[in-house]
Amino acid sequence: MYQEFFSLNQQPFSIAPEPDFLFFTEQHKEALAHLTYGLQGNGGFVVLTGEVGTGKTSVCRFLLQDMPADTDVASITNPAVSEIALLVEICNQFSISYDRDNISLKVMFDALASWMLENHQHGRHAIVLIDEAQHLSFNVLEQLRLLTNIESDNQKPLQIILVGQTDLQKKLLTKELRQLSQRITARYHLRGLNKQETSFYIHHRLNRSGAKGPIFDPQSIPVIYKASRGIPKLINQICDRCLLSAYTQSSISISAPIAKQAISEAELPKHPHPFAPYIPHSVAIVSVILTVFIINSQAPAIANYFKDSEEQAMQKEWLKIINNANTQPSPAVSEQVDASGNPPSVTTLTAVGTLLAMPSSSYSLQLAALPNESSVERFFDEYPRLKGKTYLYHGVTSKKSKYIILLGTFHTYKMAKLASKEFQNQFPKIDPWIKDYKTIHRDIE
Repeated sequence: MYQEFFSLNQQPFSIAPEPDFLFFTEQHKEALAHLTYGLQGNGGFVVLTGEVGTGKTSVCRFLLQDMPADTDVASITNPAVSEIALLVEICNQFSISYDRDNISLKVMFDALASWMLENHQHGRHAIVLIDEAQHLSFNVLEQLRLLTNIESDNQKPLQIILVGQTDLQKKLLTKELRQLSQRITARYHLRGLNKQETSFYIHHRLNRSGAKGPIFDPQSIPVIYKASRGIPKLINQICDRCLLSAYTQSSISISAPIAKQAISEAELPKHPHPFAPYIPHSVAIVSVILTVFIINSQAPAIANYFKDSEEQAMQKEWLKIINNANTQPSPAVSEQVDASGNPPSVTTLTAVGTLLAMPSSSYSLQLAALPNESSVERFFDEYPRLKGKTYLYHGVTSKKSKYIILLGTFHTYKMAKLASKEFQNQFPKIDPWIKDYKTIHRDIE
């Protein structure tokens, strides 16, 4: 409708993926490098996550275009199926023959495993790419893990690319999938574009559509960026609406007011505020703030109250972690069981994969660095409340081998600091050290 008005030869902001409009930022290139590196190794899984519309599909298409000629690829786009249905789909895409009158999990697994080994003997490699992988059930993910157990000449004949939204990250960190998480050789999370990249992205698509000059005023870009959060799919939706609004107003440029009007008319998906879970509690806090404001209208008093309220809220959450008795064994004590099925002793090490799966930018509290297992046992005899709530690993600190006891995972240093303060109130004899996971990953033997 508006293409002729703006002298465009095609629609610039279609939400459908189009190779001609491919726009790679530095983070997209970094994601591609991570996935390529992961596939060159001998691991079973590589993982790409990101919000809807951040460019995951584009990265994967670009990745698959450069696959060697000796690689067979199966793409699964509907993963919300049973284990048998998924194996049947994989076999169909690889043109694997199987007994269609006797379909069972074992029949399909054996058919796929035999083909993988034969395919590898012929010098070929297989990749299964699963989109929307956050919808995979735990049973299906476990079945995929079992497929990656198969080896030939110490090589994996099959590798799996899991592509999904942010929920996939959370699912892979669960205790049930810790073994699968250990098989991940590369993972990357795509974020939205920044403000400058958003501007480049808009002008790139206009130029590819034949625009003779700038159509969006510089003042409109921050408006679009804020509403879209830098997510390409939302940028396309907003910009398409902007062009339509400008066309109906016979305006040859998109001003900030036109952009705001288009955003208000566009049916954008609602994005939950990061503090939405705390809104019910915030009502009470706001009421107290108003009371304080009436009593004392000076700004410093309000600022101090905000600070105190934040600390109290964080400490309250931390108290729950310390005080709540956990009926289920924690990751530190549930990684293994002995021959009788009983949980292991307090000296059982946390699975390395569990610790490596933690974001390197997060923090933990180091409670102790002990020389031997008997020291670890004495520690938990003295502090029995901490049993089942800690991580234990064997690492090197100050060039000495130590048993390191960790407590908790905190996304920010500030939260870790507040947790450390509250912890010392309850355990005065322990002086916890705030340790980032980047250092922990490096210390692990």
